[in-house]
Formats: sequence, structure tokens, C-alpha cells
Amino acid sequence: MNDPGPPSEELSGGTWRAGWILSPRQDAVWFLALPVIGVAVAMGCHLWLPFVALAAVNLWVTIPHHCATWLRTYGCSEDWQRWKMQLLLGPIVLGGVVVLGHKVVPTTLLLMVTLWDHQHSVMQQHGFARIYDFKAGTGSRQTGRFDLLVNWTLYVHMVLTAPLFVQYWVRELFTWHVPITVEDIQSLQAVSWTVAGVVVGSYVVHLRNCLVRGEGVNPIKLLFLVSSFGMWYVTAWHTDSILVFGVAHRLMHGLQYIVIVRVFLHRKATDGGRDSSASPGLRLGGGGLGRFIAVHLLYAVVFQLLVGQPRPLLAMSFGVWEFNTVYEAIPELGIGRFTQETMYALFVVAMIDVVALVHYYFDSFIWKVNDRRVQEGL
Repeated sequence: MNDPGPPSEELSGGTWRAGWILSPRQDAVWFLALPVIGVAVAMGCHLWLPFVALAAVNLWVTIPHHCATWLRTYGCSEDWQRWKMQLLLGPIVLGGVVVLGHKVVPTTLLLMVTLWDHQHSVMQQHGFARIYDFKAGTGSRQTGRFDLLVNWTLYVHMVLTAPLFVQYWVRELFTWHVPITVEDIQSLQAVSWTVAGVVVGSYVVHLRNCLVRGEGVNPIKLLFLVSSFGMWYVTAWHTDSILVFGVAHRLMHGLQYIVIVRVFLHRKATDGGRDSSASPGLRLGGGGLGRFIAVHLLYAVVFQLLVGQPRPLLAMSFGVWEFNTVYEAIPELGIGRFTQETMYALFVVAMIDVVALVHYYFDSFIWKVNDRRVQEGL
């Protein structure tokens, strides 16, 4: 990047070089320890909170980070000038897609939003990994591609093999009348394990070559990847609740996003006075952390008042998410009908994800790490 940040810390003869997104102390909290904290919080919520409270926690750790996107896009005069048409037309078009999808193909819409959510999450982790290499001045021209390949491989492998996710995509295949047997699932998972092993092995070889050639490896980036995927894998393999997984995932994803947005806005607002005419969003980014968090919490309150009023599930969803009318039991695979709790969990996740569509869309073009103007803020 053009502004790689503070000089890298040299380790082991200059081949291991540690670079930080923020600082050693802040990275230790927000990028290394936060995934572990997310697992502990999610499991604690699962043990000690009632089901409806668990859904509320999901909302409260998710919605505030959407507000960070609105501050970044509509509050940054530079972004407004660059992306005016996308910022104006995007929400209108996506709103129409959501309304039509609810009426015609609700389950397909839910699947599309879920897949976009996964893509969005993987790309955020990949972006942080690239920042770590830029800050440390490590890696080769191929490292970015290897990072992306590893991120996607490990995430897809989790979806294909973790019991939490298997029940959902198997149900979807049966809904589409795709013939699939237990043996087919086991074969697919065996292939997934093999591919994951080959990709991770290739990545290790690539890192070794970077060390041999003196291009360096940032150990903090590797710790970050291990911590992130450790959170995902532990919750996906050790819980049967999509809400518990959501609490851990969204706590990590949302807080990391809010932190990076605040840092970006602060640096843009204080970068040599070039943004002296900064909009309120940028000035807020340069303010105190308490004020920044308060704005996000207020946004979450308004959102919950609009969509989270206590009503029966079918009344809230206008009959759209009566999943058991779509998903029948699959006795031959040992999969029963959805319980009321599972249906409610799916509905809560859908409500959050539908609102997130615009967030995903904006992030697809405002956070390009190879964009010179984005680099200046990071």
C-alpha cells in the first residue's frame, strides 16, 4: 500500500516480519482475541439466555455494523462524489428485488442473501489478511491469491462438512428434488476434506518459499487467520443452533468492521487537513469512541422498533417464512421437520440478512484494498 504504516518489526533474520493493522495492543484485542471472546459469549448466551433473548443478541451484535457502512458511504464526501449513482440507485433496486423475492421466491431469496453474506464475510477476512501483508511488507505477488484460495476453501469446507450447515443445504437439495443419498453426501465430504488438505498444504509450501526467497511472512496474519477460522469451526461443529453460530460470527465480524470504519474515517478527517470540509460522518469518525458507538446503538434501537415488535412469527413474516410448508421431513437421512424454534431462528437471520443486502452491495466497491484512496485511509 502507499502508506504501509509504522516500520515492521523484524523477527528471525528479517524473514518473519510482524506488521499491525492498528497497533500490537489493539490488534491483540480486536483481531486475535475477539474471535475467542465471540465463542465464549455465544456459548454463554446459549446456556443462560432464553431463546428469544438469543435472537435479540444476534440483532444487537449485527445491526450496528450496518450503520458503520452508512457513515462510511453517505458521510464521506469523497465517496459520495465517486459513487453517487450507486449510492442512490442501489438501495432502490435491491429494495425492489427483496419485495419481489418475498412474494414470488422467498426461500430462494433467503438462500441468495445467505450466500452473499458468506461471500461478504470471507472477503472481509481476506481484506484484513492483505492489510497485514501490506503493513509488514511481506509476501510475493502470488500471496494474495493464495490467501483468497485458503479463505474460500476453508469456509466452503466448513459449510459442506459441519453438521450445523449440512442440514440446511441437504434440505434445500431435497426441496429442489435433487436426488441425493447418504453415500453421496459422504463422498462429497470426503472430496472436500481432500481438497482442503491439498490447498492448506500448498499454502504452507508457498509460505516456506516466501521465507526462503527473503520475501517474508507476517506471523500476525497467520494468527489472525487461525483465530478467525477457529471461531467459525468451533461453533459450526459444536452447536446445532444457527443463532449461536450467528452470535459468535457477528460479534467478530461486526466489531472488527466498526473498528476499521472508525479508523478509516478518523484518518481521512485528519489527513493533513485535506478533508477540512469533511461531512458529519467524517467528523464523527474523528471523534471519541463513545460517541461513535452511541450512534450505532441508537441505529440498532430504531431498527428493532421498526422490525422487531413482539408478534406471532407468521404475522411478522406475512406468512412468507412458514418453513415447514416448504421443507418436509427426510426420514431416510434422519432429518425431521423444522421446530418452531428453528423456524424462528431462520426468520430472525433472514430479517437481518435482508436488511444487510445494501450493506453487502456497498462494501463490494467501497473497500477495494488495491484502491489508492482506500489505502490512504488504512
